[in-house]
Amino acid sequence: MPEAGEARAPRKGLTLALAGVAALGIWFMPLDLPTPAHHLAAVFAAVIVLWVSEALPIAVTALLIAPLIIVTGVTDAKAAFAPYADPLLFLFVGGFFIARAMTRHGLDRRIAAALVSLPGVAGVPSRVRAAFMLAGLALSMWISNTAATAILLPILLGTMGVSLDPPKTTPTGPEARAATGNLLAVAYGASLGGLGTLVGSPPNLIAARFIREAGVDFGFVQWLGVGLPMALVLLVLLYLVIARTHPATELPKLSEMAPLHSKLSRGEKVTALAFGLAITGWIVPGVAKAAGASWGAALATALPGGAVALLATIPLFALREGGKPDGTNERVLPWRDAVRIDWGIIMLFGGGISLGKQMLDTGLAARLAHGIVAVTGVEGVWSLTALMTVFTIFFTEACSNTASANMLVPLALAAAADLHVSPLPPALGVGLAASCAFMLPIATGPNAIAYATGRIPQRTMLGVGLVLNILSALAILLLLRLLSSLYGWTP
Repeated sequence: MPEAGEARAPRKGLTLALAGVAALGIWFMPLDLPTPAHHLAAVFAAVIVLWVSEALPIAVTALLIAPLIIVTGVTDAKAAFAPYADPLLFLFVGGFFIARAMTRHGLDRRIAAALVSLPGVAGVPSRVRAAFMLAGLALSMWISNTAATAILLPILLGTMGVSLDPPKTTPTGPEARAATGNLLAVAYGASLGGLGTLVGSPPNLIAARFIREAGVDFGFVQWLGVGLPMALVLLVLLYLVIARTHPATELPKLSEMAPLHSKLSRGEKVTALAFGLAITGWIVPGVAKAAGASWGAALATALPGGAVALLATIPLFALREGGKPDGTNERVLPWRDAVRIDWGIIMLFGGGISLGKQMLDTGLAARLAHGIVAVTGVEGVWSLTALMTVFTIFFTEACSNTASANMLVPLALAAAADLHVSPLPPALGVGLAASCAFMLPIATGPNAIAYATGRIPQRTMLGVGLVLNILSALAILLLLRLLSSLYGWTP
């Protein structure tokens, strides 16, 4: 019997061939498109196949976008590669450095422990579950939702007195059902926390980047005004759904919370300083500008998000963590540790911007959007927002949320332009919905980590996830409509 890798190899080969066939089919198809848009459509078809199938690592596909649009004559090298150094990418680089330092020194676990140990929480199963969900939300607003889940799930399993190793068979019974609910609540809560800030999840930055390309100033503070209330509303819905389907009966122990009672290390203090500098630099310029302060616009220009993120990391690289018992005195974030951040996500972000920008510049996005509008019959901003939101949620079940946002935000913007409506609701609908895929283990990192514990039956994730997908789509639409009236986005 062939090994799993051997069985997958032919399928990957077939998928790569399918990507080539799709590209060639579009290339030679008699389409009524300008030559650059026609050639870009062929590249776009291949990229969709590769991103959905993951026949190549999605970051590798993203790196290939620029060379492909150069050799096919869509644009020149300078325009194709420029998005890989887009200023917003460096917001992620700095954010990842801070997150790496938090993990290295245990500040993330201390934050989680503090939330779970709040007065009135310990000993009450439903409140402990809610505290873990809040911990996941709080952490994933600043570090990746996958990292937040990876931090919290071992702590959660430890408090339930179960091993980290997956059981040979899926446990059953009321206690096992409660444990399944706890795992789902934490994983899904971490996904929702990513909605809260601009750095919380890649789709947020992608949506904000393209919204700014459309001529609307949309930065850290503006996203906070949308993402945070959205995350909180969806977290409440998540809690209610899990409480209904998987009541909390298991009493967690707090023996795993020991880091809370230890003294802050120098590394934690320096990391907290960098974290505080970043948050201050991201929020203050936007607030000052929104408040009409005379110096607000100048400060916002001098402190863009990417510059703030990198400047805030200076203490991590300049200061040392203090002598340890073994005599070492390293920098708070040694470079060998810093380089272990997820560069693939950064390249994926850059490749997506490059592809999306050319879709807008060549007019391909406008033509595709016009076809979507004609086929679906959408006529207004809210029917378009509903279409894009629902499609994004279910499309992301089979595709990376970053790839989904890269492909769909430009289409949402182009469709809004075709209908002469505000681009904000449909673009934000895509950006938010891309983090709300809950049905399949492959949909998000948190889903995969929770499922890998062996304590969540596939049918359970499908059933609970479907309910949450539907509720998320409705909540996004209703809250965007409310916020649109409040912020004056639509007439």
